[in-house]
Amino acid sequence: MNKQFLKNRRAKYGGISVLLTILLLICVLLANALFGTLAARYGWTVDLHPVQTFPVGETSAVLINEALRFAENNVQIHFCDSPENLEQGSLVSYVYETAKQFSERDNRIEIVYHDILLDPESVGEYLTSTVIDTKTGTETTQTITLQKTSVIVTSGEKHRVYSIGEFFQYENGDSVPTAYAGEKKLTAAILRATALGAPVACLTNNHGEAYYDTELLSILDDAGYDLRGIDLTQSEIPSDCDLIVCFNPNKDLAAENGISAVSERKILDDFLAIPGHSLLVFLESGTPQLPEWDAYLSEWGISPCYAKDSETEYRYRVRDELGSLTSDGYTVLGKYSENELAEELMQNISQTPVFSGATGFRVASGFVPSANGSYQKGDRRVAVFYESGSGAVSYANGKAVDADPVGLIAYADQTVFGGTSRIGVICSVDFAAAEWLQPSAYGNAEILFRIFETTSGVRNVGHIPAVPFPSSVMHGLTRGARIGWTLLLVFAPAVIVASVAVPVLLRRKHD
Repeated sequence: MNKQFLKNRRAKYGGISVLLTILLLICVLLANALFGTLAARYGWTVDLHPVQTFPVGETSAVLINEALRFAENNVQIHFCDSPENLEQGSLVSYVYETAKQFSERDNRIEIVYHDILLDPESVGEYLTSTVIDTKTGTETTQTITLQKTSVIVTSGEKHRVYSIGEFFQYENGDSVPTAYAGEKKLTAAILRATALGAPVACLTNNHGEAYYDTELLSILDDAGYDLRGIDLTQSEIPSDCDLIVCFNPNKDLAAENGISAVSERKILDDFLAIPGHSLLVFLESGTPQLPEWDAYLSEWGISPCYAKDSETEYRYRVRDELGSLTSDGYTVLGKYSENELAEELMQNISQTPVFSGATGFRVASGFVPSANGSYQKGDRRVAVFYESGSGAVSYANGKAVDADPVGLIAYADQTVFGGTSRIGVICSVDFAAAEWLQPSAYGNAEILFRIFETTSGVRNVGHIPAVPFPSSVMHGLTRGARIGWTLLLVFAPAVIVASVAVPVLLRRKHD
């Protein structure tokens, strides 16, 4: 048998090929092991990862120069490690490079180094910092633990400690950053440290409001606001308050009646009778019926949508089966509504906003359309900034009730004493969730920064973009788009193979 095998030329060549293949694989494995050992011993390594640099832009330069022009003291940016360690490629190195660019550009910004392990007393005065209470939204001063990656920004006696994670953007709770927001955050820190009198935002806490995450509060903070909690029935609105935020109310406004001696509608009217004052309200499809709130917003031209079912009225819940980012259809993309007021305040918003669990509104009766696309009644006007798309349908109590577009963001203003006061309504509480505010692929954060810039009258860091790290993640794909891509990827290879194979088979058969 063996002699016959050796005489068989095809079998002999096949055996030699297999043997040579095995020998080659053994040589490759031995060479790989040898070079791996030598590389580890002698440091024969080259870092092929791309090194991203983040040059600072002109927007931060203008904002910082304006702030320092009126500041009483210069700015110091403190790092809790040595310059050598800060340059070793960890996340803090990005912030360090941005700080160096700021310092090189402006001699009123100084970088200070501490070794918190060898000399902990050098940072003893910075062991407290302003922290936002997630239950009330109020800023409090608390004792903190400094890390080697902590960044401290000071000006005179004012200081604030920042964790390294605040300089980056993340997605869906992932611990790996997807974008660098250091220029924006460090600029905001400098503006806050040098501010002579920051605008005040009061967050109501007497309507069952709940702040499930702090992302909205962080944006308010970065926009330059000092945050305070307030119970409108128990406390007077501070004289320096410019903005009241009511986030996800679950209890109605107190009405002056036999039960309550306080009318919150009158309190809000008095507040908004002063030019420059604003109210921002976040609602959602799960918000219970609030007759006093609904009546008050309708007076400003914003009428929340309800549908009656079995003698009970239910808020609209906006759904778009194909134009949704989630499979249930309830995370919809907003459609920009073109009008003069929207163009004035929302111009150049680069990304589409996301509304999850959204309800809707319509312009209240009595407000008549004007030539500029807004609606007018007396000294008040209202405009729709974003609405549901053409494929969206509104549901109530689980039933489809309305196929017409509904408003998702409204903005109303009134002329008072030669100035303007405003009300904004956003029909999605999750609009302000970290899931949609963090990724730069969506316009939610940019819109909020623009709103807060309008209410405060102070240009903020919302114009400074976060810079994404290289990523293969595809953002903003609606359910319809995902279905389309899936079908394409499933059937396109089969069609290509068939188009090549069938002619070959037919030709062979014919031959």
